[in-house]
Amino acid sequence: METLSLVTTESLQLTVRDHLQQMPVSKGAALEFFDSGPGKSIHTFLYFLGCPVMQLLGISTNLINVTVFLRAGLSDGMAVTFLGLAGSDLLYNVFYFMGRLLNAVHTVFEERPYLNTFHLSYILAKHGRMWFNVSILLTVFAAVQKCACIAIPLTFRNFFTARKSAITVLAIYVAVVTYFLPFLTLDRLRPYKEQGTNRTRFGYSLRNANLASQIGDFVTYANRIILPYVSQGIVIICVVTMTFKLRAAAQARRKMTSTSDASDADLNDVTSAPEGDRRTTKKSGGSSKTTYGSNNVLSSKELRVIRSVNILCGIFIAGTTPQTIIGAFRLAYSEFGDFGRYYSVLTFTQGFQQLMEIMSTAVNILVYYHFNSKYRRTFDAIFRHNIEDSNDEKQVT
Repeated sequence: METLSLVTTESLQLTVRDHLQQMPVSKGAALEFFDSGPGKSIHTFLYFLGCPVMQLLGISTNLINVTVFLRAGLSDGMAVTFLGLAGSDLLYNVFYFMGRLLNAVHTVFEERPYLNTFHLSYILAKHGRMWFNVSILLTVFAAVQKCACIAIPLTFRNFFTARKSAITVLAIYVAVVTYFLPFLTLDRLRPYKEQGTNRTRFGYSLRNANLASQIGDFVTYANRIILPYVSQGIVIICVVTMTFKLRAAAQARRKMTSTSDASDADLNDVTSAPEGDRRTTKKSGGSSKTTYGSNNVLSSKELRVIRSVNILCGIFIAGTTPQTIIGAFRLAYSEFGDFGRYYSVLTFTQGFQQLMEIMSTAVNILVYYHFNSKYRRTFDAIFRHNIEDSNDEKQVT
């Protein structure tokens, strides 16, 4: 029996097939649904069609994001952060898509090539998980950055410059790669004898199995519990803070509108007043508007940025929540694991988890285009120009 699930970075699923052959047959209709019933068909559909299609979409949209942000210029801290996020999302989708292709080759073709593509897909999946962790931390940084700017504006409004944000983004990349480096350097590819066929193949092995087990346990715990729960907690706090700030800003704008309308009505009445009173009224009306303008805390641009960060945080929460739930169940129930009785249920839920993760990295372009006017102008300038050029070439030919 061969598993069709994508190998994850949290566990060594290279030996799953051998263990599954030794496991007792599952009992009950519920498990049959996942072992051989519709649940397995749904998982196969997600694995071979749903996730790869979304990954191709994620690669395309994040290539566009990187191009547009670079063309638009990195004039502020949020633009730098969004560029870093687009880069990590792109790398995540590229590595996971390559891993899925190699795993599909292993599953579809009965005649196994010399290179064990299933083993190689496991290594690529590790790299994909590493870049997704970068995306998690960059989303947290974007939320903290904007939350600090609106919660304590006098201190942080001009604190997150493009230079400081670039240093922070680079530090996050370096920190995550350094964190994963011991885990990645233990991997290697070497010839081995395949059980059953006695063929020599080129596949995965560990340089130091004991050290890999210790490091793997720590990385697994950090990836399943520490990073998801801590990052979600920080992001939720930031979202709540920014939501209250948005409501306060909306109320302030409504007051501004009503005050402005009242001032305009007073100014319209000066036509029936004496000339001296008319000049006095104009001065007081202008003073009223100026005073309100000085008290206006958030500009329309700042409000758009806050809304975009709020939506990105919501997408992040939706994309990472399945991972936190699955991680909690795996820690609480030993049978809900790679070698447990509910392995088929685990792979089924992981299919939805991976689909949600991929979608969270693919749809950010909609937020950027809707809320970021500079992004939208640059996007339109690039692609409308290319479309017009292609239409002109067709007309000439």
